[in-house]
Amino acid sequence: MVHAPLAAALAVAALALPGVAGAVSEPSGLDGKLRASSDEEPALLLSGGGTQVFTCRVMGTDPETYSWAFVAPDATLRDGARSVARHASINQWESTVDASSVGGSIRAAQAAGGDNLPWLLMRAIPAGDSGIFAGVTSIQRVNTQGGVAPAGGCDANHQGEEARVAFSADYYFYKRRGG
Repeated sequence: MVHAPLAAALAVAALALPGVAGAVSEPSGLDGKLRASSDEEPALLLSGGGTQVFTCRVMGTDPETYSWAFVAPDATLRDGARSVARHASINQWESTVDASSVGGSIRAAQAAGGDNLPWLLMRAIPAGDSGIFAGVTSIQRVNTQGGVAPAGGCDANHQGEEARVAFSADYYFYKRRGG
């Protein structure tokens, strides 16, 4: 019988080693501007699902113009069936299996059509030298479904109200090739 702390450490180690659960390949359907650099390779693919949170606010200088403003994501990222990270701050991912986290700044976007969030390529800013997000250099958000602001329902009578819109996406985390 494996003790719980040892089992958790083994699970984290398996996530941190590229190729343990099978090789990760670059997603298909990318515009050239969404491709990571040639010195990077996909190290981790996580599937995310949850909601995008919006608040109804006055927009611009006209006090009669209301619009849904993005507040934050509220999503869980999974490696298969296992929850491994949270995405609860704008462009910030935090591991739920170790203390690692990574932020990102948007470098490029690609329209995803309809009511789907755009696909993104982000420059990664990892925090710390260990954990599943250590050494991440780029992040792609692709295969998005849903997540855009509601088309209506935001006016003076709904100012300050919150709307949660379901979304899903795949997140590819890249590291330096051979690193």
